[in-house]
Amino acid sequence: MKKKVISVLAAAAMATSMFATPVLADGDVKAGVVWYNFADTFIANARQCLNGIAAADGTISITDADSENDINTQGNNVNNFYTQGVKYLILNNINMPASDDIAKQMKEEGVVGIFANTTSPSDDAFADNENLWYVSSVSTQSGENMGNALVDYFNTHENWDRNGNGKVDYILLQGIQTFSDTINRSSYSLATIEGAGYELGSCIGGDDVTGVKGGDSINGVLCNFSRSEAQENVEALIASFGDDIDCIIADNDDEALGAIAALQAHGYFTNDENTIPVVGVDATAAGCEAIKNGTLLETSLNNPVKLAKSIYKLMYLLENGEEVTTESIGMDGVKVDGHRIMIDYISITADNLDDANYDITDTSF
Repeated sequence: MKKKVISVLAAAAMATSMFATPVLADGDVKAGVVWYNFADTFIANARQCLNGIAAADGTISITDADSENDINTQGNNVNNFYTQGVKYLILNNINMPASDDIAKQMKEEGVVGIFANTTSPSDDAFADNENLWYVSSVSTQSGENMGNALVDYFNTHENWDRNGNGKVDYILLQGIQTFSDTINRSSYSLATIEGAGYELGSCIGGDDVTGVKGGDSINGVLCNFSRSEAQENVEALIASFGDDIDCIIADNDDEALGAIAALQAHGYFTNDENTIPVVGVDATAAGCEAIKNGTLLETSLNNPVKLAKSIYKLMYLLENGEEVTTESIGMDGVKVDGHRIMIDYISITADNLDDANYDITDTSF
């Protein structure tokens, strides 16, 4: 988006007109939701579900805004909600290094801050702000799921080593570089592969690593969770390293689908001999369809409905003066640890596709 020098008042007006989207609800309590990118499939599903719950319940009035994967736009959106006087500010933060500073600003502005589906603020930030909350999935699980699926594939396919070097040569498609989900999905998947006794070879398009531990920062191919960026990058890598690619690890299903499209354009997936295993995260409808047709090996259900319901249920409990516990949240696979609400992933393969079903129009909570 082109930057222009404009007055503060004009910027605020532009932020309101371009990014803020009101959701019809009768409640006097205002909540502002800042999503990192409306175009992201997972975010679009979570957004629709959260807005539907708010409209149906009517306790809390929600307005949401799109940061368009831009830190400056996110800052404008956040400041706009402060100006509007919201009680709750839900932030799908992309400025991860500034998480604690943002949490401090939330305290100064007197809002209940909820970091959602992003990197958690530090323990010190929580100790300093009794009105700070965190709602997200356990990202380490998604990395382990991808790694385990690939290990199972290698164990059952003698021809997995396409260049015969005895090592796993892979493409690692990453999301936002400083996002904890990116770090954990990348590192835990590779650590799981190594832990099963397989030696890592080339990180094609990135930096080679060995002895990976969960939480290590690894440089793969940055695709920003984008299908088109993944497709473009994988097409270029196939042209140079096509005979060396043993698997593709993608930080979300959109990236995985971009990789699959690139592979198909080069004649892959016509039979078992020219199939390259691809794994992703989110269990989107398109991702599950790819599992069904045999082009995606595994994905992890990052349930957008549970994310939306957990966010709304948290606000609802706080509004009613009720304690926020695992029991009061009341959802399978959702646990409360202090002011952190954590949602479990579920590994999805061709054997359990039905487990990936969810209804984003469900307004119960």
